[in-house]
Amino acid sequence: MYSFNNFLLMKLLLKFNLYYLIFTLLLLIIILIFSKISNYQSFFKNVYVFSYIKFFLKISLVVSFFLHFIVFLLYINISNYYTNYIIFNDYILLPNQIILNDLFNISLFNSNLYFTLDIFGLVLLTLAYLVGFIALLALDTRLYWKNINYIFAFNLFLIIVYVYVTTTNIILFFLFYELLLLPSFLLVYFVSPSRRAIQASLYFVIWTQVGSIFVLIAVMFITIKSNIFDFFLIKSYNFKTYEIIIILNLLFFGFGFKVPIWPFHYWLTKTHVEAPSGFSIYLSGFLVKSALYGFYKLTNLFNVDYNTSLFIGIAILGVVDSSLKMWGQTDLKKLVAYGTVQEMNLIFLTFLIGDSVSIISGILFSATHAFLSALMFFLVDCLYRRYHTRSIVELNGILHLTPNLAISIVLMLIFFAGLPGTIKFISEFYIFSGFLELSPILCFILMFIANVIGLVGFSKAWFNVIFGMTRKYKYMVITDLSYKELYIIFYCLIFLFFFSYFSSFLF
Repeated sequence: MYSFNNFLLMKLLLKFNLYYLIFTLLLLIIILIFSKISNYQSFFKNVYVFSYIKFFLKISLVVSFFLHFIVFLLYINISNYYTNYIIFNDYILLPNQIILNDLFNISLFNSNLYFTLDIFGLVLLTLAYLVGFIALLALDTRLYWKNINYIFAFNLFLIIVYVYVTTTNIILFFLFYELLLLPSFLLVYFVSPSRRAIQASLYFVIWTQVGSIFVLIAVMFITIKSNIFDFFLIKSYNFKTYEIIIILNLLFFGFGFKVPIWPFHYWLTKTHVEAPSGFSIYLSGFLVKSALYGFYKLTNLFNVDYNTSLFIGIAILGVVDSSLKMWGQTDLKKLVAYGTVQEMNLIFLTFLIGDSVSIISGILFSATHAFLSALMFFLVDCLYRRYHTRSIVELNGILHLTPNLAISIVLMLIFFAGLPGTIKFISEFYIFSGFLELSPILCFILMFIANVIGLVGFSKAWFNVIFGMTRKYKYMVITDLSYKELYIIFYCLIFLFFFSYFSSFLF
């Protein structure tokens, strides 16, 4: 009964938090509309009024995250308490999934909508908050204090993610997957309305839309064949073997464009190079994870064993290609982009292997990669702000000029290397353990390429930046990390340590 009360409290807080975000968004829309009306512009331009509005909006985001954090703790408590299929009246509790059948009372496509909460969706929603906070903090201070447009985009983004990770209607699921592009574009436009930044966001939108066409075809194929829109009812429908093969190929390539898989990952490196650091953190830390979640959720609709050898081969090629390309990069941001491509292909590999340990390790690695990639892109931004270049050729010996920044880079490299005791080591241990059962020879080759060739190629460039011979900056006075920058770096490192504890809950 105690745990059931926790479940009711969790459901209540989840509903309240969603309604709270919707209320805040409506309030933001009203503020933005009235701020454009000439009769009210002087009121909103008042320094004190604007300060109070900003303070309220920031507090509202903190309150929303606090409510979500309580839901997270309650979910862990319930999942630990119940290890079997449990039914309480109209509520269904599974080991890693909770069905919230009365979150909304809506009927759509002749199907009543009810909502679920699973462990991957909960982790993804947590990343939406935490990575979003990092991205906002990484923005230029001047824009941070003079604009509330980015808060509007972030609030809209959280509402979309809430519905995306909880809905069980396949049409609504695809719709909100596509709607994630809206706050993505708005975030870039509001924060950095430069030509290069907008071109980068358009490049991102165009390429991900190409993949979305395949996902849309797969969703249409499922609904036309089964005439069912609910996930749990689709699971009980018997698709023919050739139909499942068609659907899985469409889903793999559709979501693979956004992950991204080889050879469709060039858009990601180009976008990272052109986009502002805040968007790079947001894109690598969260948006690509939304494609992983979509692939995980839709492939779970088919309770059959299927051959994923082709998909596994493509994911391995992605790891090999990105690992080798790290050796020839001169732009630090492009180097980090290839590092994230390597890790995303490794994560995608876990969902293709398909056993429970591999999938859980993939979920853990997704959370680890979110903060690690955010840390890497932020450190590149810190370098660019001080030295006005990202070129490995020009950056040398920063340890003598900015020692705190150099030490932060060393800590980042320790986590990226996956040294024993770090969260990446735990994730990769379970990933390669699962892959070892499939093919020991390929497993050792992949480990060597990813953890030796790729790691050396990634680290040697950073070591040259840290310990190389100081050249043109020798007689320049360059400030070290500010308190705000140290806070963001500490924020990322704390959560990387936190997920080491979280791994004990999953395994």
